[in-house]
Amino acid sequence: MFEHLRDDGRYAVLRRMEGEVPGYLSYGADEGEVLCVFGGIAEAEEFYELWRVRIPGEGWGAVQIGGEALAAVARNFDLVSINPRPTPGEVEYLVPVEDFVRDL
Repeated sequence: MFEHLRDDGRYAVLRRMEGEVPGYLSYGADEGEVLCVFGGIAEAEEFYELWRVRIPGEGWGAVQIGGEALAAVARNFDLVSINPRPTPGEVEYLVPVEDFVRDL
């Protein structure tokens, strides 16, 4: 249904541990909290390198995730941004979490 979905269902996220609880890179939008999901480790690392000065906290790292693990993480958010644009002002497509999870 969505052309942004990978055939293997594997993506990458930027994650850091907050004590024993993982935190995932996200941001707030008018429509709700947006989880940043990347097509792969390279895309996540490239995004982080461009934005690390503006991303709060230390210890962020790209991890590959898919299937039920990704669905469980995504359900904590309202929307998903696939490969968020590193250039300010660029338009990005936000996917409702329910649609993203259903099609994983």
